Amino acid sequence: MKKALLALGLLPLLAACGTTKQAKLNQAVFDVDSAYHVLANPMPDVMAGKVPGVALTDTQKAIAKRASQSVFNEIQSLETSIEGGDSITQTAVSALQTDFASFETCWAGLKTGTTPDACAAIGGSK
Repeated sequence: MKKALLALGLLPLLAACGTTKQAKLNQAVFDVDSAYHVLANPMPDVMAGKVPGVALTDTQKAIAKRASQSVFNEIQSLETSIEGGDSITQTAVSALQTDFASFETCWAGLKTGTTPDACAAIGGSK
């Protein structure tokens, strides 16, 4: 959790590395992708019941999978645009950052036995 918060906290700093507005938007997508992978890394172990003190119900597992997949799809779509040489918008990047923050809240809550409203905000339902 601390790594994810650190990664999320560094997003604005890392996004400033580009020299053009488009480069900064592209970098912001890559930064969210990196933070997503840090946050989602323990998901398979949690889902398999291999993390002491964390036991998800089947419903919570389904919510986590849908929420994670939603953010992953959004990242992939933007990265495909970037790799294709297409421009991306600030609106799309802001939506991704908002959805990632919701996923972070959702995942943190699920691991503590609650299902936050943030899960529904990104398609995970509640």
